[in-house]
Amino acid sequence: MNGRLIQELEELGGEIRPSSFRKCDQIIIEQPGFSASIALWGGHLESFIPAGQEDLLFQSVNQGGEGRFGRRHFGVPVCWPWFGANYVHDDYPAHGVARYFRWEFIEAGRFKNGDVKIVIRLASENHPLVEEMWPYAFELRQVFRFSNKGFRINFSAANLSDKAMPVSEALHTYFNISDNQTAEVHGLEQVTYVDKFDNGSRHLQQGAVTPCDHMDRVYVSAPDVCEIHDPGLQRKLVISTEGSNSTVLWNPGAELARQRVDMEDEDYRRFVCVEAANALTDEYDIPPGGIHQLKLKVRHKPLVNE
Repeated sequence: MNGRLIQELEELGGEIRPSSFRKCDQIIIEQPGFSASIALWGGHLESFIPAGQEDLLFQSVNQGGEGRFGRRHFGVPVCWPWFGANYVHDDYPAHGVARYFRWEFIEAGRFKNGDVKIVIRLASENHPLVEEMWPYAFELRQVFRFSNKGFRINFSAANLSDKAMPVSEALHTYFNISDNQTAEVHGLEQVTYVDKFDNGSRHLQQGAVTPCDHMDRVYVSAPDVCEIHDPGLQRKLVISTEGSNSTVLWNPGAELARQRVDMEDEDYRRFVCVEAANALTDEYDIPPGGIHQLKLKVRHKPLVNE
């Protein structure tokens, strides 16, 4: 890593630290109004802590499997270029390849309004194993934008091959909540969802989603804004997306959490995944030479009784 990039990071109150997660580095940012960390393994935004608050993102202490494709549940994993299991190769890793390889730190700076900017990338040409599993040349970038109000992720995928590239994807965000029994997800009312825990049956969402327990739902043609209301932490998380037509909600519930070796038994009580996605009927193709952007913005606000 070049000295200029390290200097620019230090000017932001940042540093590179070694991490126990896959023995890969972290980018750490410390500001008066927030702190943030990015795991270069998988390109995870792993933490964003506003001053005086708990983390907006959940992290399991369980490190997951030891193999390359062992999963850990934390932060904002990138699911790309397939969401869920691979339809053709059942021995390929769940949720694509992007979360299982080291990303490259390429830029640090500020936006014109003073927000902190960090850019990382993953290029298929740098990883022979990626090229074995995915027959399309690509470059991925994540632009992280941090401020006292919250964070943004601009995830872009460039198709560098000479044929159309099929994609399903998600920013699989684990939101930290005080209790999944009392947390509520608002904004998906009257939206149809596919219930993967109910044999893929379709349902119409009635009212807010609560409790946030034992669910694996793909809300198709979903609106671009929803909210998590957390009475225990007395805060509201406003989640806005662009380039995303699906919203996925996931929480394994008690029984499935106990069956997993990559999750602690009580982890399910402290998170709900609300994911900006393009899944099922919202899958799409990136044309040769084309770029697709998936954007996520998260803002925290006090929860006021209305």
